[in-house]
Amino acid sequence: MKKLLIASAVSASLLTSAVAHAETASILDNWEQNAYAQVKVGMTDMGLSDDATTVTGVVGLNTPSIHPMLSFEADLTFTVADAESAYPSSIGTTTVEASAFSIGGYAVANFNQLGIENLTPFARIGLAYTSVDVTASNSYASASGDDSEFDLGLGAGLRYQMTDQFSAMVDYSTVSELDTLNLGVQFTF
Repeated sequence: MKKLLIASAVSASLLTSAVAHAETASILDNWEQNAYAQVKVGMTDMGLSDDATTVTGVVGLNTPSIHPMLSFEADLTFTVADAESAYPSSIGTTTVEASAFSIGGYAVANFNQLGIENLTPFARIGLAYTSVDVTASNSYASASGDDSEFDLGLGAGLRYQMTDQFSAMVDYSTVSELDTLNLGVQFTF
């Protein structure tokens, strides 16, 4: 009986490994047909009076062999214009500036089976590392600080397919209390 259980466990393990390898091979063999890239420009609310302007680069892979509506993405976001606030006082104006950097991995549900021609709603969930730098200065002194953390990233948006390879998109994302409204384009390989 013991040998039968061991043989069954080994057989199940080998079968599971073969299926997982076949799924991975199927995804990776067709990566050129399923890959895409995005560039997005966004306005990020960092809690100051002026929002930061950010640029996000995304690489993604549709995975129809796993599920026709599922894709996976990795993104990199950085600030190109800092968020800023000015606080006047009797000793002068103190200016506070903040910038951010984020890198994350996401699973994306593309609701392209809704029957709306060329328009695809999508939702994202993942994990991101975010780093925020803050500087405060006036004519007498300056101080700076930074904070970084891993946090849950969420997002939702719409993608409009203009041609077979190009799409325009808008999305809203939030990670580490940084809320961003993005406009961008997607190129499908």
